[in-house]
Amino acid sequence: MKKSFKFIDLFAGIGGMRIPFDEIGGECVFTSELDKFAKKTYLANFGDEPSGDITKIDERDIPEHDLLLAGFPCQAFSNAGLRKGFEDTRGTLFFDIARILKYHNTDAFLLENVKGLKSHDKGRTIHTIIKVLNDMGYTLFSQVLNSRDFGLPQNRERIFIV
Repeated sequence: MKKSFKFIDLFAGIGGMRIPFDEIGGECVFTSELDKFAKKTYLANFGDEPSGDITKIDERDIPEHDLLLAGFPCQAFSNAGLRKGFEDTRGTLFFDIARILKYHNTDAFLLENVKGLKSHDKGRTIHTIIKVLNDMGYTLFSQVLNSRDFGLPQNRERIFIV
């Protein structure tokens, strides 16, 4: 099958977000994941070994792509975490996404995080994210979706930013 678009998969975990984009004809040209066990599973699932820490990867070393996927770490924004936001190193990883988007002038992206990102720091965190993306010329749409509404046997609300 001829691939119709190229995408990158950041904070890839074991590759759950990649699957539908493979299925609709995308070609994954770069993957990044830090966790050694997730990397091992990703390799077993897709035959691709993810690059490591995105903060140490130069954006010039990332191949050209049409779409960026990123389920960036949520602990800094989650009710289950300490909610330190941008004061937590994991919370600043959004800015690595922005760095890559800006350098590559990527056509589109799909970001995923916990529902709490919307209300974190009285809405200031999501406002910062939106402002950074708008300042780069992106028009955004965001919505909180629950996995149970899509036939999955779990109650998992996540925000998606496109």
